[in-house]
Amino acid sequence: MRALAAIACSLLVTSPAAAEVCEAWAPAQAFGALEVSLIDEASGLEVSDRHPDRLYHNNDSGDGLRFYVSDLKGQGTRAVEIKGDQPLDIEEMSLGPCGRKTCLYLGDIGDNPAKREGVVFTLVVEKKAFGERVKALRTVRARYPDGPHNAEAFAVHPDGDLYLATKPADAKMMTPGPALVYRLSAAQLRNGKDVQTFTKVGEIDLPKIMAAYPFPGSIATALDIASDGKRALLLTYVAALVLDFDIAKGLSGPHQVVSLDTLPQQEAAAWLPDGSGFLYDTEQTRRVKGAKINQVLCKAP
Repeated sequence: MRALAAIACSLLVTSPAAAEVCEAWAPAQAFGALEVSLIDEASGLEVSDRHPDRLYHNNDSGDGLRFYVSDLKGQGTRAVEIKGDQPLDIEEMSLGPCGRKTCLYLGDIGDNPAKREGVVFTLVVEKKAFGERVKALRTVRARYPDGPHNAEAFAVHPDGDLYLATKPADAKMMTPGPALVYRLSAAQLRNGKDVQTFTKVGEIDLPKIMAAYPFPGSIATALDIASDGKRALLLTYVAALVLDFDIAKGLSGPHQVVSLDTLPQQEAAAWLPDGSGFLYDTEQTRRVKGAKINQVLCKAP
């Protein structure tokens, strides 16, 4: 087991530091595979930087209040149940600070018809070892300042604030528009009693940025922020958008569109801890032979 962990760690330690801008991205390569007996509708993915050889996953709606832990290759998967109310549509997860600890944030944010009065985030403290059941640190309820939105993408910044990017409120996803970006502050995320109100911070014009791709390339399906906070990754159904700036300072700055080996309904992505690249996978696990977890690395200069 120690040898396996050492090999897994070496896979994550590549060339550029997280703060550096990648000049060119290598083609996506198969990295691992999901265990479809448990991960049958993958919608969230995170790589632990505290515990080597660990991935976190969540399934889409209907799976209950739980998450999954596997090794870096997606194997040895097991479910961890969370005590609490059953969610409506958990679409995304993120690792981020919760005080002096690190928490796994599960986002019950899906709302295709845009009719929900609010969304829910469940925080679980990251542990060295998880049992079969765990108690949530807290549950944070929030609403948008301008009415309901559909979303599948959010991430927690190293400063503790949470950023969410919307997708179109359209069951067939035929009318893409800019991804609206909202924030919950770290202070708001410490409040598990009152309903919090997001602050709208701007938008990302995906139809314009992704104009060279078919329209599913304009639909945001996952968001992750690098461990140093200086870059963000926005996945779409076709490609990925790397924002080479700190989104806590605004939504304008240099960016790169990264072409991918597109997986059917790709809705989960996460930076590698050293910022040298990212992983992404597919929600359509039962329709894809091998249910790949792909890796994209920055090319060495």
